[in-house]
Amino acid sequence: MSNTAPSPPRLVESLTPDQTALIRRHLEEILGSRTFAGSKRTQSFLRLIVSRALDGDIESLHERTIGAELFGRPISYDTGNDSVVRVWASELRKKLAHYYSNEAANRSVCIELHSGSYVPRFHFAGDGETAAGKSSRLALAPATSAPVPDRDSSAAGNALPAAPRREQNWPRLLRYGVPAVIAGVLLAFAVAALLRYRRAPAGSQEIRSIAVLPFDNLSGASSQDFFADGLTEELINDLGQVSTLRIISFTSSMSFKGTQKKLPEIARELGVDAVVEGGVLRDGSQVRISVQLIDARADRPVWASSYVQDISSVFAWQGQVAQSIAEEISTKVTPEEQARLARKGSVDAQAQDFYLHGLLLRNAADCQQAIDYFRQAIARSPDYAEAHSALASCYGMLGESGHMPYQEAFTQQKEEALKAIALDDSLSEAHAELANTAMTLDRNWPTAAAEFRRALELNPSSATDHEKYAFYLVRTGQPEQAIAQIEQSVELDPVSSSTFHSEGFIYYFAHDYDQALAVTKTVQGLNINLPDWKFLLGAIYAANRKFPQSIKAFLQAGNDPYTLGHLGNVYARSGQTAGAKKTIELLEKDVRRDDVGRYEIALVYAGLGDKNAAFQWLDAAYRAHDVGLVYLRVDPCLDPLRSDPRFANLLQRVGLAG
Repeated sequence: MSNTAPSPPRLVESLTPDQTALIRRHLEEILGSRTFAGSKRTQSFLRLIVSRALDGDIESLHERTIGAELFGRPISYDTGNDSVVRVWASELRKKLAHYYSNEAANRSVCIELHSGSYVPRFHFAGDGETAAGKSSRLALAPATSAPVPDRDSSAAGNALPAAPRREQNWPRLLRYGVPAVIAGVLLAFAVAALLRYRRAPAGSQEIRSIAVLPFDNLSGASSQDFFADGLTEELINDLGQVSTLRIISFTSSMSFKGTQKKLPEIARELGVDAVVEGGVLRDGSQVRISVQLIDARADRPVWASSYVQDISSVFAWQGQVAQSIAEEISTKVTPEEQARLARKGSVDAQAQDFYLHGLLLRNAADCQQAIDYFRQAIARSPDYAEAHSALASCYGMLGESGHMPYQEAFTQQKEEALKAIALDDSLSEAHAELANTAMTLDRNWPTAAAEFRRALELNPSSATDHEKYAFYLVRTGQPEQAIAQIEQSVELDPVSSSTFHSEGFIYYFAHDYDQALAVTKTVQGLNINLPDWKFLLGAIYAANRKFPQSIKAFLQAGNDPYTLGHLGNVYARSGQTAGAKKTIELLEKDVRRDDVGRYEIALVYAGLGDKNAAFQWLDAAYRAHDVGLVYLRVDPCLDPLRSDPRFANLLQRVGLAG
């Protein structure tokens, strides 16, 4: 490349007729390119501004005029509160940059649209450098300052562009190897940006369901993925508090991380009207965030905004975003919900990092390590309510999975849940965790019901809370209500293997074995990571007295206490006494080593028909707060014991009589 200085952009009045004709031909090349194909709005935008400029009508290239002519706004519309022109101008600038970087090598002319202006500039090749080369460099050059948007002039075009759209034909900047600092430069325009939003056009369909897709980590460093993912999860939790909206769960949203699918396709798979996406750049003590809401049905940007937050107060913006989105789509937010969304304050930055790392590990089912991070977060910030709540959930998971002695796990779960609620009574997760301990530790089922209802009142879109409430209902002999709750959970978490797994178990404990089996088959036809069905299949086959298939499934499921107990029960019921007694020996070792497995030993003795031994171990399970006892009313493995008066007495003590 020549070291000579690039030629300056040409003003319209200095263009020759040949140059004007060249620009018009080049405009048609751009509009017919792969980059612009299928994007009629950016095509129309570019054609309008170039044609007007070449016709000498530069005075019409202002935000208000473009909004009226191109987007159907009244000429007197409020440009401060309606960002439609700025949003699409940002889209156009990005498409031009991509076009000249990837499709327009060695062109003799290029078209440029500077931030802060809607008047195009034209560059011609000269001195050994192609116009395309100049344009791609100039279009991506960092701004020398961060302009403040003017509410009523074309300078408002400097507002931060929203995060790149997945469905567009141009890939994201980082995907094409442009250094991450460029994304940071784009986000830097947010330093002085004000909250901007616009009303949906009259006659547009209501938005009542939203998916928040994983935020892009614009730093380019994978070590910061936890931060972007954590902000995504927290925004989902905040939006979930708006009772008039249905918000898809974090688990299902994360399944689309890095996807190449178009937004309408994602929306159809998740069953939502709209999608929120954004980008996050952490820069020292500040976080730069861009967010946009898109009506996926019409492929239409509805609202876009950008924020610069101090790292210690980054969670506070989520309440602002949730309220802004609700206001934008004209959905009702109650005064109580508004108060909860505005409640979050600043958090120690290091404590916040520990907490977000912990969330990442918890979501990966690594509760042992997650607990360490949550404890570190609390050590730095003892009043961190969310960290106490998350810690409670981890203790509950370890206890219910048998990876921690039951009473120890459930006691710590309750302590942390109570601390979280004392610090912030609006945390739905903390109320759900307290509800679980009311079942497993206190055997106070009315309190459990009240806490589950409170949790769902606080966050009606929590798929996890609906799932936990479903298990409460099925354990207490309310199968129809349980099925209704688990179906709501599936609706909120439609591509999560764990939710379908739970659905299968709800049908199993509702004694609808055919439907439980149908769930395992239905999921095979979905484009999701399949759950490990081996244990559930073993239980279904056993309930249907298909013992060979059941034994095969349990042998493939592993050797944890739950599996061994059910395997031993099937061995006993199928007449394989030696195999049943062998599982008892293995389970007794689990009791001595890990203080878990008493309930499962009782299952084996129930299968053998030794009622005295079965009740001895059930009594031992009662004293140890064994989690298996919560299924006492519905576990089909205990059916041989139900006619014994001792069983009714045990139900009474556990709180499940009647």
